[in-house]
Amino acid sequence: MNFRTKLLGLNFIPLLVFAIVSLALGIAQFRSGIYVEKEGNLRSVALAALTLYSSRGYGDWRRGEDGNVWRGMNTNISEETAIVDDLKLRTDVDITFFFGTRAVMTSVMDRDGDRCIGMMADPSVETYIIGEGKELWCRSIVINGKNSQAYIIPIRQESDGRVAGALMASQPSDRTSAIIGRYVLTTLVVMLLVLVAVFFFIYWHTEWFAQKFSEITDRSRQDLLTGLCNKLTFENDTRDALAARQEGETVALLIFDFDNFKHVNDHFGHQTGDEALKAFAGILLRSLRSSDIIGRVGGDEFMAFMGGLSEDTVRRADEIADEVLAELGKVKIGEAGSFTCSIGIGADATGLSFQELYSLADGALYEAKERGKACFVRHTSGDAGKE
Repeated sequence: MNFRTKLLGLNFIPLLVFAIVSLALGIAQFRSGIYVEKEGNLRSVALAALTLYSSRGYGDWRRGEDGNVWRGMNTNISEETAIVDDLKLRTDVDITFFFGTRAVMTSVMDRDGDRCIGMMADPSVETYIIGEGKELWCRSIVINGKNSQAYIIPIRQESDGRVAGALMASQPSDRTSAIIGRYVLTTLVVMLLVLVAVFFFIYWHTEWFAQKFSEITDRSRQDLLTGLCNKLTFENDTRDALAARQEGETVALLIFDFDNFKHVNDHFGHQTGDEALKAFAGILLRSLRSSDIIGRVGGDEFMAFMGGLSEDTVRRADEIADEVLAELGKVKIGEAGSFTCSIGIGADATGLSFQELYSLADGALYEAKERGKACFVRHTSGDAGKE
């Protein structure tokens, strides 16, 4: 998997997950809101029906000798269709009047267009309404073979408050499901269009993102003044090169340290010092091989690692040191005059670690300083030879 594909995945997959979670939460919240609104609407219609029934006549609800349910002596509930039909017409909500648990009046019609008189209430009506006198919201209930939502309230006797039956306001569930379905479909289409647009935006700009990431990565590896490797990058790359070297391969570590550089900064300014450091970086890049690792590891200290040498070619490090000294002597920046540096070289074919190789080169640098600076010294592992 290339970097561009990884970048596309890293940017788009979290967005996709976020979109899916947001869609799921949005749908859940919308469903909850729809059901809360439906519950409130059905309860209002049920209470309106109870008010209308309560206004018809006086006295308790009772079953007469004719089998009909009456309110007092003059209102035959079993034959009074106006209330349920009027509410059905105005609210599109079915009203069912239960005496006990049996429907004695309803606007619910069967397939033949007859009222579902005599249908039995859901068992929960007997438990919560008749038994406990509570109101009941049913998000899912089967009425006349259809899934429905219903709100059911108790009907109480006027004389003692006993529960005589229940009033149920109901609507088929498919209407609510249709509303939710339209919302889900609309939201899904909008989200898919947004995701497609974002996907193509990210896809078309991954090249730019990759380039910027590469630039940032390069800057994090570089010394900002000279463009060479910084200390951390130089050490890591050199350790990797040492770990990968072949048995018997000779390597060399060169440490370059400006002579009296503090004097340059103090007397000619830091700008002059910076120009000298950049000029020195250019000398190293021209003198060393493209395969060598070059870094600025301190204020005025540079290092270079040369791999793939042999006993016959290790003297190439000495030649480079001579070339660097000569080229540095030619550098003229303002009134600062010429510059010099001391160079320590550590050469090894025995498999020294980075720290051991550094110690070898650092010892050679110390000796070059002791000799009067502006020169190089090479120490070779094994025989501790000095040149």
